[in-house]
Amino acid sequence: MLKSYIHSFLNTREEEFSGNILVVRQGKTIYKESFGKANYEWDIPNTTITKFRIGSVTKIFTAIAILMLIEEKKLRLHDTLDAFIPNFPKGNQITIKHLLTHTSGMGNITTQPDFLLRSYQLQSPDDLINWIISCSFESKPGKEFNYSNSGYIVLGKIIEVISGLSYAEFLKQKIFQPLSMINTGLDCNEIIQKQKASGYQLNANNNLYHASFIHMSNAYSAGGLFSTVEDLYLLDQGIKNNSLLPSNITSQMFTSDRLGYGYGWNIIKTEKNNTLIFHHGGINGFTSSYLRLIEKNATIIVFSNMSTLLTSTIANEIVTYIESSD
Repeated sequence: MLKSYIHSFLNTREEEFSGNILVVRQGKTIYKESFGKANYEWDIPNTTITKFRIGSVTKIFTAIAILMLIEEKKLRLHDTLDAFIPNFPKGNQITIKHLLTHTSGMGNITTQPDFLLRSYQLQSPDDLINWIISCSFESKPGKEFNYSNSGYIVLGKIIEVISGLSYAEFLKQKIFQPLSMINTGLDCNEIIQKQKASGYQLNANNNLYHASFIHMSNAYSAGGLFSTVEDLYLLDQGIKNNSLLPSNITSQMFTSDRLGYGYGWNIIKTEKNNTLIFHHGGINGFTSSYLRLIEKNATIIVFSNMSTLLTSTIANEIVTYIESSD
């Protein structure tokens, strides 16, 4: 059984994992369990309604929002950046498709020498755009794949420019409310979120400590959301039943380029030749994984508020189990 398999895998790692796991197969929940604590100071356990920061899994939402604007004919994949953010360097060469597929060539602010210092500070979307503009390009637009938080921050700003709504409000109106995702939103340090986990790390001596602070405005549309495993499964259902996007646009989202990335998703073939569509996330004290094993009709969601044992490791173990159990 999957439960025994997961418990056996985590048995020697129980001090390294704190979080939630949800596995759904053929529309039925086959595994759902919480581990560890949402807050270790107050001894508050994780539950299925615990909210976690999901890091780069946010990029899936940003990609869906962009594709919604394309479906509404307010945007095109080949539109260039300068139409929405004037005076952006090489803005007449960078397309929406480049931004979605991490091929814009722009520098990544999260790898810049000043990121740690600036990440403590409140940043508006315009502050982030100006910061990105100050970074050197890593390659010519359209030439190379360079995973870029900057590109998805720029997409968030484009969503705001076109819609006239804030990024958070656009997602609320177009995704969260239609799917009844009541436990998902853009994280804000100045607002208390009930049932939200604290983030932790382990040091070299296996002592637990608080993850370093980050002002979540820096993560924005590249990694700023919080959610629950059950809410993310509502998104999964919305994607499958085409309630967010028509099937032809969903197919485009899941079409891999030459480097195995679609629009907001990694797309690969497993060793058993099954299609695996996924994204992982990580942000101070939190990791997250959302996987869809297509031929097995399986969805795997793993969130953690302890950044020691990566959720990707657990999720990949579950993929291995599902593939070998048939």
